[in-house]
Amino acid sequence: MIFNKGKAYLYLSAYIFLFLTHIPQLPAQIQVAPDRYRIEFTDKEHNTYTIERPHSFLSERAIQRRARQSIGVTQADLPVSGYYTDSLSKMNIEVLNTSRWFNSATVRCSAEDIEKVGDIDFIRKTSAILRESVQDTTTGKEYDLETLFSFLFQKKNDVQPLYAASTNYYGKAADQIGMMSGHVLHNRGFRGKGMLIAVVDGGFYKVDELSGFDSLHNEGRLRGIKNFTTDQENVIGDNNHGTNVLSIIASNLPGRMIGSAPDADYILIRSEEIGKEHLVEEDNWITAVEYADSIGADLITSSLGYSIFDDPSQNHFYSDLDGRIVRASYAATMAAARGMIVCVSAGNDGDLPWKYISVPADADSIVTIGAVDRNGQYALFSSVGYTADRRIKPDLTAMGKETAYQGSSGNINTGNGTSYSTPLLAGLMACLWQAFPEKDNMEIIEMVKRSADHYNEPDSLYGYGIPNFSKLIEPVMPFFETEEDPYTVSVFPNPFTGVFTLYLSPAQHGRISMRIFTISGQQIFLHVGYISECNAYELQVNESASFPAGMYIIEIRTDAGKITTKAVKQ
Repeated sequence: MIFNKGKAYLYLSAYIFLFLTHIPQLPAQIQVAPDRYRIEFTDKEHNTYTIERPHSFLSERAIQRRARQSIGVTQADLPVSGYYTDSLSKMNIEVLNTSRWFNSATVRCSAEDIEKVGDIDFIRKTSAILRESVQDTTTGKEYDLETLFSFLFQKKNDVQPLYAASTNYYGKAADQIGMMSGHVLHNRGFRGKGMLIAVVDGGFYKVDELSGFDSLHNEGRLRGIKNFTTDQENVIGDNNHGTNVLSIIASNLPGRMIGSAPDADYILIRSEEIGKEHLVEEDNWITAVEYADSIGADLITSSLGYSIFDDPSQNHFYSDLDGRIVRASYAATMAAARGMIVCVSAGNDGDLPWKYISVPADADSIVTIGAVDRNGQYALFSSVGYTADRRIKPDLTAMGKETAYQGSSGNINTGNGTSYSTPLLAGLMACLWQAFPEKDNMEIIEMVKRSADHYNEPDSLYGYGIPNFSKLIEPVMPFFETEEDPYTVSVFPNPFTGVFTLYLSPAQHGRISMRIFTISGQQIFLHVGYISECNAYELQVNESASFPAGMYIIEIRTDAGKITTKAVKQ
């Protein structure tokens, strides 16, 4: 399901090891859509891949991401045996997608053909599981929905968010970035550069045309588009939901709209079957997440969720929401165990009879994101927790009501949904990870939670609340935030190799100070002076000739205000 209305901290330790070594025993052969089925294999024998040679099925970037976080390659990471999938193809069974982590394949064939696989020795033989009642997975006690609703905390958020992002620069995105002090990260030079973000969605219509993505294309930061749906002829798709989502995180239109990670690299992945709701979409999503892992994505953001299907017998129940029962949720946790930050939408059912988060938002060790309005108040449509095993969900919230995005017309529009709050927060988490590359994914998640306004009193509406990234970056980078830009500042040449000159306009009569910091926050230059009446002020920084190569943050303060910019020495 596309959301188009627009856990406590867990190290990869004994608990997650136990969690991931008890794979749920689900039906081995199950219909996931008309003429499509899921088949699970008994093993990975007759395989051309081995864990001793991971480069043959994982990219160098994926291997390095795991190495940085001391995460090994296991048997579960091996691709499905090609011998097994080839054998199915010879039986007139079309293999659509495969899952390494679940050792399964999604196939298309007739009901008669699927009956034949029951006699094959490499197909796992488990009968279908039918649910007779809805039960709490911890106690076994049955609940009706109204009783379950009684577990919700219904309280208001009394913390006022920050609005310091410049509208002159961020345009209509100023409130949504400023609410979490995301501009503080950006002003320090942390805009997502070097981070690879996978956007898993339903379609990216006009992503190759819209102005907000020009720098993405021109700088080669759109690393590709992958399609795991049955619509094989149209890779981008005709749906614009993914385009809207991408614009919130990746746009670079100064004065109109700036995304939450405008300098990151992106891979776009289609997994949603538009216009229908079948279990096969969860299989597609699992394949998409595994692909993101294999190419080395640092972070996944996905504004998709599943609870109600065209075939009611496939619907999920509240008791399913424990992060283990449903494959897609389990896959999200497996992705986290492989060192990625996984961000997913809570859902938009808060004001509907279902009310609850959907799959895979119940997963452990991921970031489930709900929605608030521009005043930081809970948005009524935002799906609520807790999980069936009583973990906190959503994990965090961000602005998902009247959120700015660039639509397919090219205009900057506003819309509602956790679809929009999710990429907004996901992008800032990528920027934070850029600032702290020595941290692992779980440490970054915990840092963000600790900065949030409900951290000491989480609930089922806000989770841990709205993050404040200035709390995380200020102790390390002790310089000032930009409010409204009082003037323009430029550095020439930039990048520089020797001496550079700073230009300030308009230059108002009064005091001026300039500080230069390394990217780690060390002050290396200070100038204090006085500006006479003039149209422009210029200062040649001779000391820059001795600066080491790298990025530098420049802070200017005058009686008119303060501003920061960055320069790079080659």
